[in-house]
Amino acid sequence: MTDNRVDSLVRDSAAPLAAVELPSGRFAAVNPPLAKLLGSTVDALAGSSSLDQLPAAERHSAELGFQALADGHLTGYQAIRTRDTPGNPGQVFSVWVNAVAVGGTRVGLISVTPAAGSDGEFRTLLPPPVRELGDVVLGTVDGAWRIDRISQDVTALLGITPEQCVGVPVLGAIHPSDAPGFLTAVEHARRGERSVALVVRLSAREPQWREVSAVFAVVSSEIPPPMAFALIRGGPGTGPAGAAVDAGAARESRLEAHMMRIADELHAAGLLPRLERLPTLSRNPRLSLLTSREWAVLTRLLDGQRPAAIAADLVVSQSTVRNHLSSIYAKLRVNGQVDLIRTLRGETASH
Repeated sequence: MTDNRVDSLVRDSAAPLAAVELPSGRFAAVNPPLAKLLGSTVDALAGSSSLDQLPAAERHSAELGFQALADGHLTGYQAIRTRDTPGNPGQVFSVWVNAVAVGGTRVGLISVTPAAGSDGEFRTLLPPPVRELGDVVLGTVDGAWRIDRISQDVTALLGITPEQCVGVPVLGAIHPSDAPGFLTAVEHARRGERSVALVVRLSAREPQWREVSAVFAVVSSEIPPPMAFALIRGGPGTGPAGAAVDAGAARESRLEAHMMRIADELHAAGLLPRLERLPTLSRNPRLSLLTSREWAVLTRLLDGQRPAAIAADLVVSQSTVRNHLSSIYAKLRVNGQVDLIRTLRGETASH
Protein backbone atom coordinates (compact mmCIF):
# COMPACT_ATOMS: atom_id res chain seq x y z
CA MET A 1 0.00 0.00 0.00
CA THR A 2 1.23 3.51 -0.76
CA ASP A 3 0.80 6.62 1.31
CA ASN A 4 -2.45 8.50 0.56
CA ARG A 5 -0.46 11.57 -0.46
CA VAL A 6 1.45 9.54 -3.04
CA ASP A 7 -1.82 8.08 -4.34
CA SER A 8 -3.23 11.61 -4.68
CA LEU A 9 -0.09 12.90 -6.36
CA VAL A 10 -0.20 10.14 -8.97
CA ARG A 11 -3.93 10.36 -9.54
CA ASP A 12 -4.02 14.17 -9.87
CA SER A 13 -0.97 14.55 -12.11
CA ALA A 14 -1.62 15.51 -15.72
CA ALA A 15 1.64 13.77 -16.68
CA PRO A 16 1.91 9.98 -17.16
CA LEU A 17 2.87 8.93 -13.64
CA ALA A 18 2.89 5.81 -11.47
CA ALA A 19 4.06 4.69 -8.05
CA VAL A 20 5.70 1.29 -7.70
CA GLU A 21 6.78 -0.86 -4.79
CA LEU A 22 10.54 -1.31 -4.39
CA PRO A 23 12.34 -3.46 -5.30
CA SER A 24 9.60 -5.55 -6.93
CA GLY A 25 8.40 -2.84 -9.33
CA ARG A 26 4.76 -3.78 -8.76
CA PHE A 27 2.36 -0.96 -9.65
CA ALA A 28 0.89 0.53 -6.47
CA ALA A 29 -0.81 3.49 -8.18
CA VAL A 30 -1.27 4.41 -11.84
CA ASN A 31 -2.95 7.44 -13.37
CA PRO A 32 -5.09 7.49 -16.54
CA PRO A 33 -2.50 9.34 -18.72
CA LEU A 34 0.08 6.59 -18.10
CA ALA A 35 -2.46 3.82 -18.63
CA LYS A 36 -3.47 5.41 -21.94
CA LEU A 37 0.17 5.79 -23.01
CA LEU A 38 0.67 2.06 -22.37
CA GLY A 39 -2.51 1.14 -24.24
CA SER A 40 -4.13 -0.21 -21.07
CA THR A 41 -6.40 0.84 -18.21
CA VAL A 42 -5.79 1.84 -14.59
CA ASP A 43 -7.68 -1.24 -13.35
CA ALA A 44 -5.73 -3.61 -15.58
CA LEU A 45 -2.34 -2.20 -14.49
CA ALA A 46 -3.07 -1.92 -10.75
CA GLY A 47 -1.17 -4.60 -8.86
CA SER A 48 0.67 -5.88 -11.93
CA SER A 49 4.42 -5.74 -12.47
CA SER A 50 5.83 -2.74 -14.32
CA LEU A 51 8.50 -5.11 -15.65
CA ASP A 52 5.81 -6.79 -17.77
CA GLN A 53 5.56 -3.56 -19.77
CA LEU A 54 9.18 -3.88 -20.97
CA PRO A 55 10.77 -6.09 -23.63
CA ALA A 56 12.46 -9.12 -22.08
CA ALA A 57 15.92 -7.76 -22.95
CA GLU A 58 15.35 -4.62 -20.84
CA ARG A 59 13.86 -6.22 -17.71
CA HIS A 60 17.12 -7.18 -16.04
CA SER A 61 18.39 -3.62 -16.26
CA ALA A 62 15.14 -2.34 -14.75
CA GLU A 63 15.34 -4.91 -11.94
CA LEU A 64 18.85 -3.75 -11.08
CA GLY A 65 17.64 -0.15 -11.05
CA PHE A 66 14.73 -0.91 -8.71
CA GLN A 67 17.07 -2.79 -6.37
CA ALA A 68 19.54 0.11 -6.32
CA LEU A 69 16.70 2.48 -5.44
CA ALA A 70 15.48 0.15 -2.69
CA ASP A 71 18.99 -0.18 -1.25
CA GLY A 72 19.52 3.58 -1.29
CA HIS A 73 22.47 3.42 -3.71
CA LEU A 74 20.51 5.61 -6.12
CA THR A 75 17.80 8.19 -5.53
CA GLY A 76 16.79 8.20 -9.19
CA TYR A 77 17.71 7.37 -12.75
CA GLN A 78 16.58 8.17 -16.26
CA ALA A 79 16.55 5.47 -18.91
CA ILE A 80 15.47 5.05 -22.50
CA ARG A 81 13.03 2.16 -22.90
CA THR A 82 11.20 0.76 -25.91
CA ARG A 83 7.70 -0.65 -26.13
CA ASP A 84 5.24 -1.47 -28.86
CA THR A 85 2.22 0.83 -28.65
CA PRO A 86 -0.93 0.93 -30.79
CA GLY A 87 0.04 2.37 -34.15
CA ASN A 88 3.69 2.82 -33.17
CA PRO A 89 5.73 -0.37 -32.81
CA GLY A 90 9.07 0.14 -31.14
CA GLN A 91 8.06 3.45 -29.53
CA VAL A 92 10.97 4.90 -27.53
CA PHE A 93 10.18 6.32 -24.10
CA SER A 94 12.09 8.48 -21.66
CA VAL A 95 11.53 7.02 -18.18
CA TRP A 96 12.54 8.76 -14.96
CA VAL A 97 12.35 6.64 -11.79
CA ASN A 98 12.92 8.27 -8.42
CA ALA A 99 12.71 6.94 -4.87
CA VAL A 100 10.90 8.91 -2.19
CA ALA A 101 10.75 7.96 1.47
CA VAL A 102 7.18 8.24 2.74
CA GLY A 103 6.07 6.90 6.11
CA GLY A 104 9.36 5.01 6.50
CA THR A 105 8.94 3.18 3.17
CA ARG A 106 10.83 3.85 -0.05
CA VAL A 107 8.42 4.18 -2.97
CA GLY A 108 9.37 4.50 -6.62
CA LEU A 109 7.79 7.26 -8.72
CA ILE A 110 7.87 6.65 -12.49
CA SER A 111 7.36 9.39 -15.05
CA VAL A 112 7.05 8.18 -18.65
CA THR A 113 7.26 10.35 -21.77
CA PRO A 114 7.61 9.49 -25.45
CA ALA A 115 11.24 10.40 -26.19
CA ALA A 116 11.36 13.59 -28.22
CA GLY A 117 15.06 14.41 -28.29
CA SER A 118 14.37 17.57 -26.32
CA ASP A 119 14.99 18.71 -22.77
CA GLY A 120 11.23 19.27 -22.53
CA GLU A 121 10.90 15.55 -21.80
CA PHE A 122 12.40 16.16 -18.37
CA ARG A 123 9.65 18.50 -17.23
CA THR A 124 6.66 16.18 -17.16
CA LEU A 125 6.74 15.00 -13.55
CA LEU A 126 5.41 18.24 -12.07
CA PRO A 127 2.94 20.74 -13.55
CA PRO A 128 4.28 24.07 -14.86
CA PRO A 129 5.68 26.51 -14.10
CA VAL A 130 9.02 24.86 -13.41
CA ARG A 131 11.31 26.97 -11.26
CA GLU A 132 14.37 28.43 -12.90
CA LEU A 133 17.47 26.39 -12.22
CA GLY A 134 19.02 27.54 -8.94
CA ASP A 135 21.31 26.30 -6.17
CA VAL A 136 22.90 23.98 -8.73
CA VAL A 137 26.54 23.44 -9.73
CA LEU A 138 27.21 22.10 -13.24
CA GLY A 139 30.43 20.48 -14.36
CA THR A 140 32.26 17.63 -16.10
CA VAL A 141 35.04 15.17 -15.35
CA ASP A 142 37.46 13.80 -17.93
CA GLY A 143 38.48 10.21 -18.65
CA ALA A 144 40.89 10.30 -15.70
CA TRP A 145 37.95 11.35 -13.46
CA ARG A 146 39.41 14.78 -12.82
CA ILE A 147 37.22 17.88 -12.89
CA ASP A 148 37.75 19.88 -16.08
CA ARG A 149 34.66 22.12 -16.09
CA ILE A 150 32.67 23.53 -13.19
CA SER A 151 30.33 26.52 -12.83
CA GLN A 152 30.86 29.49 -10.58
CA ASP A 153 28.12 28.28 -8.19
CA VAL A 154 30.60 25.87 -6.55
CA THR A 155 31.90 28.76 -4.45
CA ALA A 156 28.53 29.25 -2.75
CA LEU A 157 28.05 25.50 -2.30
CA LEU A 158 31.48 24.35 -1.09
CA GLY A 159 33.37 27.58 -0.36
CA ILE A 160 36.04 26.94 -3.00
CA THR A 161 36.65 28.52 -6.40
CA PRO A 162 36.32 26.79 -9.77
CA GLU A 163 40.06 27.23 -10.25
CA GLN A 164 40.66 25.21 -7.08
CA CYS A 165 38.49 22.40 -8.48
CA VAL A 166 40.13 21.99 -11.88
CA GLY A 167 42.24 18.83 -11.98
CA VAL A 168 40.90 17.52 -8.65
CA PRO A 169 40.09 13.75 -8.71
CA VAL A 170 36.35 13.40 -8.25
CA LEU A 171 36.74 10.40 -5.91
CA GLY A 172 38.95 12.53 -3.67
CA ALA A 173 36.08 14.95 -3.08
CA ILE A 174 33.53 12.27 -2.11
CA HIS A 175 33.17 10.94 1.44
CA PRO A 176 34.80 7.49 1.61
CA SER A 177 31.56 5.91 2.82
CA ASP A 178 29.72 7.28 -0.22
CA ALA A 179 32.28 6.12 -2.79
CA PRO A 180 30.71 2.63 -3.26
CA GLY A 181 27.34 4.21 -3.99
CA PHE A 182 28.96 6.60 -6.45
CA LEU A 183 30.66 3.72 -8.27
CA THR A 184 27.34 1.86 -8.38
CA ALA A 185 25.71 4.95 -9.90
CA VAL A 186 28.44 5.24 -12.52
CA GLU A 187 28.01 1.58 -13.46
CA HIS A 188 24.25 2.11 -13.90
CA ALA A 189 24.94 5.13 -16.09
CA ARG A 190 27.60 3.30 -18.10
CA ARG A 191 25.23 0.37 -18.63
CA GLY A 192 22.82 2.57 -20.52
CA GLU A 193 20.76 4.82 -18.24
CA ARG A 194 20.95 8.35 -19.57
CA SER A 195 21.47 9.85 -16.11
CA VAL A 196 21.46 8.74 -12.47
CA ALA A 197 20.88 10.57 -9.21
CA LEU A 198 22.21 9.88 -5.74
CA VAL A 199 23.01 11.63 -2.47
CA VAL A 200 26.68 12.14 -1.67
CA ARG A 201 28.73 14.04 0.88
CA LEU A 202 31.39 16.29 -0.58
CA SER A 203 34.36 17.91 1.11
CA ALA A 204 33.88 21.61 1.71
CA ARG A 205 36.41 24.27 2.63
CA GLU A 206 35.39 24.16 6.27
CA PRO A 207 36.18 20.92 8.16
CA GLN A 208 32.87 19.24 7.41
CA TRP A 209 31.03 17.38 4.66
CA ARG A 210 28.25 18.94 2.61
CA GLU A 211 25.38 16.65 1.58
CA VAL A 212 24.09 17.22 -1.95
CA SER A 213 21.89 15.52 -4.49
CA ALA A 214 24.13 14.66 -7.44
CA VAL A 215 23.03 13.82 -10.98
CA PHE A 216 25.58 12.16 -13.28
CA ALA A 217 25.48 11.37 -16.99
CA VAL A 218 28.08 9.34 -18.86
CA VAL A 219 29.14 11.18 -22.04
CA SER A 220 31.43 8.55 -23.59
CA SER A 221 31.82 4.78 -23.79
CA GLU A 222 35.40 4.97 -22.52
CA ILE A 223 36.38 3.14 -19.32
CA PRO A 224 36.46 4.93 -16.95
CA PRO A 225 33.90 7.11 -18.70
CA PRO A 226 34.01 10.93 -18.86
CA MET A 227 30.90 12.31 -17.15
CA ALA A 228 28.82 15.44 -16.76
CA PHE A 229 27.35 16.24 -13.35
CA ALA A 230 24.98 18.53 -11.48
CA LEU A 231 25.21 19.12 -7.72
CA ILE A 232 21.97 20.28 -6.09
CA ARG A 233 22.07 21.87 -2.66
CA GLY A 234 20.48 19.67 -0.02
CA GLY A 235 19.63 15.96 0.06
CA PRO A 236 16.27 14.19 0.29
CA GLY A 237 15.62 15.49 3.82
CA THR A 238 15.86 19.14 2.85
CA GLY A 239 13.69 21.63 1.10
CA PRO A 240 14.46 23.45 -2.14
CA ALA A 241 16.62 26.09 -0.48
CA GLY A 242 18.54 23.54 1.58
CA ALA A 243 16.64 24.16 4.81
CA ALA A 244 16.07 21.02 6.85
CA VAL A 245 12.57 19.61 6.92
CA ASP A 246 11.68 18.82 10.53
CA ALA A 247 10.98 15.14 11.14
CA GLY A 248 7.73 16.13 12.77
CA ALA A 249 6.55 18.17 9.79
CA ALA A 250 3.37 17.25 7.99
CA ARG A 251 3.62 14.47 5.41
CA GLU A 252 2.52 16.93 2.75
CA SER A 253 5.51 19.18 3.47
CA ARG A 254 7.95 16.29 3.31
CA LEU A 255 6.49 15.02 0.06
CA GLU A 256 6.57 18.54 -1.41
CA ALA A 257 10.28 18.75 -0.56
CA HIS A 258 10.84 15.40 -2.29
CA MET A 259 9.00 16.55 -5.39
CA MET A 260 10.84 19.87 -5.63
CA ARG A 261 14.14 17.99 -5.39
CA ILE A 262 13.02 15.61 -8.14
CA ALA A 263 12.01 18.59 -10.30
CA ASP A 264 15.48 20.08 -9.84
CA GLU A 265 17.08 16.73 -10.74
CA LEU A 266 14.98 16.42 -13.89
CA HIS A 267 15.81 19.98 -14.92
CA ALA A 268 19.53 19.47 -14.29
CA ALA A 269 19.56 16.11 -16.09
CA GLY A 270 18.33 17.81 -19.25
CA LEU A 271 21.38 20.08 -19.24
CA LEU A 272 24.11 17.49 -18.76
CA PRO A 273 24.44 16.17 -22.34
CA ARG A 274 25.11 19.74 -23.52
CA LEU A 275 28.07 20.55 -21.27
CA GLU A 276 30.64 18.81 -23.45
CA ARG A 277 30.04 21.51 -26.07
CA LEU A 278 31.73 24.10 -23.86
CA PRO A 279 35.51 24.52 -23.79
CA THR A 280 37.26 23.16 -20.72
CA LEU A 281 38.36 25.70 -18.13
CA SER A 282 41.98 25.14 -19.10
CA ARG A 283 41.10 26.35 -22.63
CA ASN A 284 38.88 29.25 -21.53
CA PRO A 285 39.35 30.05 -17.82
CA ARG A 286 36.76 32.83 -17.91
CA LEU A 287 33.98 30.24 -18.21
CA SER A 288 34.50 29.67 -14.49
CA LEU A 289 32.87 33.07 -13.91
CA LEU A 290 29.54 31.85 -15.30
CA THR A 291 26.71 30.45 -13.19
CA SER A 292 24.76 27.29 -14.00
CA ARG A 293 21.90 29.46 -15.34
CA GLU A 294 24.32 31.18 -17.72
CA TRP A 295 25.78 27.83 -18.81
CA ALA A 296 22.24 26.63 -19.58
CA VAL A 297 21.69 29.64 -21.84
CA LEU A 298 25.15 29.43 -23.39
CA THR A 299 24.94 25.76 -24.41
CA ARG A 300 21.64 26.38 -26.16
CA LEU A 301 23.08 29.39 -27.93
CA LEU A 302 25.86 27.17 -29.26
CA ASP A 303 23.11 24.86 -30.59
CA GLY A 304 21.87 27.75 -32.70
CA GLN A 305 18.77 28.49 -30.62
CA ARG A 306 17.40 32.03 -30.53
CA PRO A 307 16.51 33.77 -27.23
CA ALA A 308 12.80 33.04 -27.68
CA ALA A 309 13.44 29.29 -28.06
CA ILE A 310 15.89 29.32 -25.15
CA ALA A 311 13.31 31.02 -22.94
CA ALA A 312 10.70 28.40 -23.89
CA ASP A 313 13.14 25.54 -23.19
CA LEU A 314 14.11 26.91 -19.79
CA VAL A 315 10.57 28.09 -18.91
CA VAL A 316 11.70 31.66 -18.21
CA SER A 317 10.92 35.01 -19.82
CA GLN A 318 12.80 36.32 -22.84
CA SER A 319 13.94 39.30 -20.76
CA THR A 320 15.54 36.86 -18.30
CA VAL A 321 17.43 35.21 -21.17
CA ARG A 322 18.56 38.62 -22.46
CA ASN A 323 19.81 39.52 -18.98
CA HIS A 324 21.77 36.27 -18.81
CA LEU A 325 23.27 36.96 -22.25
CA SER A 326 24.35 40.46 -21.21
CA SER A 327 26.06 39.00 -18.15
CA ILE A 328 27.76 36.31 -20.28
CA TYR A 329 29.09 38.91 -22.74
CA ALA A 330 30.52 40.98 -19.89
CA LYS A 331 32.12 38.05 -18.06
CA LEU A 332 33.67 36.57 -21.20
CA ARG A 333 34.64 40.04 -22.54
CA VAL A 334 33.04 39.61 -25.93
CA ASN A 335 31.14 42.12 -28.05
CA GLY A 336 27.99 40.20 -28.82
CA GLN A 337 26.67 36.85 -29.96
CA VAL A 338 28.86 36.42 -33.04
CA ASP A 339 32.04 37.25 -31.12
CA LEU A 340 30.92 34.93 -28.30
CA ILE A 341 30.35 31.92 -30.54
CA ARG A 342 33.61 32.43 -32.41
CA THR A 343 35.51 32.68 -29.15
CA LEU A 344 33.99 29.50 -27.71
CA ARG A 345 34.62 27.59 -30.91
CA GLY A 346 38.25 28.66 -30.88
CA GLU A 347 37.93 30.76 -34.01
CA THR A 348 39.36 33.79 -32.23
CA ALA A 349 41.46 34.10 -29.13
CA SER A 350 39.65 34.90 -25.91
CA HIS A 351 40.24 38.37 -24.57
